[in-house]
Amino acid sequence: MEEILNLGNSKKRILEELMDGSLTINDLSGRLNIQNNAIREHLDNLENMGYISYKFTKSGVGRPKKYYFITRKGMELFPKKYDLLLRILLEELTNEQGKEWVRNFLKRAGERIVKNSTGQERDLESLINFYNGLGCMASAIEKDGNIIIKRKNCIYYNLALENENLLCSSFEDSIIHSVFPSYKITKKDTVSKEKFDCEITLSKADNKT
Repeated sequence: MEEILNLGNSKKRILEELMDGSLTINDLSGRLNIQNNAIREHLDNLENMGYISYKFTKSGVGRPKKYYFITRKGMELFPKKYDLLLRILLEELTNEQGKEWVRNFLKRAGERIVKNSTGQERDLESLINFYNGLGCMASAIEKDGNIIIKRKNCIYYNLALENENLLCSSFEDSIIHSVFPSYKITKKDTVSKEKFDCEITLSKADNKT
């Protein structure tokens, strides 16, 4: 996804203003001291990218006014330090409960998130849709009886770098085993510094590799 800074200062300021609530072109023009025509052009671009939308609202007499508001996709442009919060939580839980307790906790969390996200569906398509819903940019192929899953965007990259065994071997494995209980993970090509993608190869449990 395009980072907020790459949009340019004016579009960034418009999105920041819309985070306070929906506004008209005149509202934005007054707040940002930018002419209406320029505001309208920026809004058209942001709307085409899916970062904003609009609605007509009638107040008093006269025609309804067009109000612009930021979309969820637009909100996701702004950085959020989820990994920092999660890392602190895992560290505190490890200190208080022990590593094995945290490992089992992450395993249960993986099983639960799949159950809540995919319902009764347990197939490759549902797993890929699940990963992409998290922002993983995942794809998969079937080759020689194996399933190869590739993900271009690790959503917990920093955590995986710091503690791959705890996160990937418990939380990640439980997600996969919830969907493919008869498969085993035979290979992991994990993330590393300056490498943001990963690959997981699954094979039938009775296959010899």
